[in-house]
Parts: sequence; structure tokens; C-alpha cells
Amino acid sequence: MDLTVRILTLLLLVPVAVLHAGEELVVRADAAMAHREAFVAGEGGWRFLPAELRFAAALASPEIGTKVAPAVVAISDFAAQLRALGIKLIVVPVPPKALLQGASLGLSPHEQEAMRSGWEKIMVELGSHEVTVVDLAPGFASLADNPYCLRDTHWSGDGVSLAVAKILPLLEHAGLEVGHPAGAPPGDWTEKTITGDLGGEPEQVRLQFRNFDSNPAETKEHPLLLVGDSHLLVFHSGGDMHAAGAGLPDQLAAALGAMPDVIGVRGSGATSSRVALARRARSDTAYLSGKKVVVWCFAGREFTEADSWKMIPIQRKTP
Repeated sequence: MDLTVRILTLLLLVPVAVLHAGEELVVRADAAMAHREAFVAGEGGWRFLPAELRFAAALASPEIGTKVAPAVVAISDFAAQLRALGIKLIVVPVPPKALLQGASLGLSPHEQEAMRSGWEKIMVELGSHEVTVVDLAPGFASLADNPYCLRDTHWSGDGVSLAVAKILPLLEHAGLEVGHPAGAPPGDWTEKTITGDLGGEPEQVRLQFRNFDSNPAETKEHPLLLVGDSHLLVFHSGGDMHAAGAGLPDQLAAALGAMPDVIGVRGSGATSSRVALARRARSDTAYLSGKKVVVWCFAGREFTEADSWKMIPIQRKTP
């Protein structure tokens, strides 16, 4: 029996009402993948990446600690390597939309609370391994405006703005000069129409444009390095990333007075972003000597849905 038939059989034989949150989300994610659909539709126009629903299901599982153990080990190893070089690591995982928009998926308050509890366990576990982690979930939940795009896999301009407000005090504490510790200075908020990477009708997003000029040579020498996935590139690099001048690097640049260094990769930010950093550090042995802080930003679903969480030596070991 092929995957499609098995999934459809399960949907017909088991009423959705008797499935717990994890089972229901996995069934819906698997059904979308079996039909080669890039998204799972929720109420109110929301679209979710199937892998995000699989992660949300894992959050509701009592075995969440075991499921994220490979990620925690790799992240703590990365933090220790940077610490040995005198560099502070700040980890900024972006909570999945399903964590805060579970109602649009038909999940009960109890099921949503189970997922939030799982997310909090991950944050606590990272902290217990001497990893500085920024938990965006409480702030996202209290935002008046939406922190996510409806039909795109990334955060919105409001989500970016809140992340900046959480990151800046940590940068200041790490010794970087922050011109506006309470948040970036006021910028122009503009409504922009985008067509998200999950398809469907175009949507309006609020973006805060900075249009901060940067010199590539100076950027490479900036004491702050941003490493991660396309959450670093969206609204920053233009093209299919929707806009330029309104992403996380731009917002931080406005507060720091200079554009930080950026190593952003498309796809998984779990291992490939660290590989990209290692390649740069090995090709230029002085590259990390001027860095004070590395901010590692990636989609929270990577905790369980990444292809791998390999240990990556940042620098080539000397004989």
C-alpha cells in the first residue's frame, strides 16, 4: 500500500476528533506531502509548511527532550567553540506559526498549551547547556500586529522588529556599542504587497525600511556576525526575498551604526550555515579575530526537522 493510500485510509477510518494534536498535525502534513502540496491550509487564509506542522506535533510530545537532543548537543558545541575564541553566541530560533496560530488549525487551547510547554522545555534545555537563547514566543504572542506572514514561511516586519528589541540589550551587554538600547530608532513603516513562498493570493505586510548604506570591506570586519537561514535574508537581500533594506540585518545596522557581517543560507540553517562559517574561517585565519558576538537565527522547526545536526569544527585543527 503506497503512502497516499495509507494516509487517506487513516483519515477515513480515524475521526479527527479522536486524534491528539500531534497525530492530527502529522496526518495533515503527510497528506500534503503525499499530494505534493507545499502547504497545509488553515482558517483565515493561513498557510503552513508541512515540516512546521511535524515540528509542532513533536512539541506536544512528552519525548520532546529526546527529539531535540541532537540539536542541543550541536548548538552547545558551537557555543563552546566560540567561547574558546572569546566570542559570545546568541541563539535566536524563530517560533513556528503553528505555535501561535494553532486555533486556525482547529487545535484546542489545551493542545496549544501542550505545544507551548514543549517549546519552553527546549529554551530551558539550551539554557542549561550555557547557551544564551532568545525566546521570541512570549513577545510574538503579545504583539498587536502579526509577527508572521500569512502565506510565507518567514516572519513579518513586526516579527523582525520585536526580535531586534530582544537582541539589542544582549549585544550591549556583550560589549557592542548600541545607539538605541531600547530598540532601533524610528523608521518609515510601509505597506508592501508580497506573494509568499507558500503560494496563494498576494498579501500586505508592514515593513520598516532603513536603506542603510554599507561597505563590504567594513561589513566583513564588523564585530557582530549574523549566521543562519533565510530569516536573515528575507526583506534584506531583495529578489525572491521580497524587499531590500527592511530585514533583520538592516534593523540591527540602524541601531549599531554599521551593517553587521552576514552569512545567510537558503534552506536549513542548522548545519549548512555553520559549514559556511567554517569555510570562511578556514580560508581566512584572521576572520574571527575581530568578532565579539555571533547571532545564530534559524527557523525553530529545525530543532527536529533538519536533515542533520552535525558537529562542525569552526577552525582547522592544528597538528
